[in-house]
Amino acid sequence: MKRWCTLRCLVLGTLFVALPIGGWWWFRCGAPTTLIVVRHADRPTTGEDALTPAGLARAQVLSHIGAKAGIAAVYHSDTNRTRDTVLPLATALGLTPVVYPYADIAGVVAQVFADHRGETVVIAGHSDTVSKIIEEAGGPTLPDIDGTEFDDLFVLTACSCRHGRATLANLQYGLPSP
Repeated sequence: MKRWCTLRCLVLGTLFVALPIGGWWWFRCGAPTTLIVVRHADRPTTGEDALTPAGLARAQVLSHIGAKAGIAAVYHSDTNRTRDTVLPLATALGLTPVVYPYADIAGVVAQVFADHRGETVVIAGHSDTVSKIIEEAGGPTLPDIDGTEFDDLFVLTACSCRHGRATLANLQYGLPSP
């Protein structure tokens, strides 16, 4: 009898401790947020802030891919090439893109988790910011994207608190980069 009481007290005590912690976790973290992170589409080798015809075609492919993904918001840095990469997608979805400063990685990630918790968001960045966005959002550390690569599409699913496990898929879209 005493053994049963001890076991019952242990189970009930565990529940009284675990349920509030589990409830706190759900309240704090909630549903996972999905970030679709891309580098801007193909740009001229001359360094212009524009897209090439291949880049414009890749932007259309992104629009087609994202059309049924349940995207709630589209973000791009304050450059023409990122804007032009996501504009066909935003237009197709009836969304107004959110512009963020090129180097404000922490700010854009914080804004996404604050404003779009549990939703799917597209973020267009650059060869030297895409990996930083992924890491800031709770993903793994990745090397910067090579200057000639434009076809990577990363899908990161992360807890809003960014302390849980994040899953990352590295996909490609459009024609392969040269």
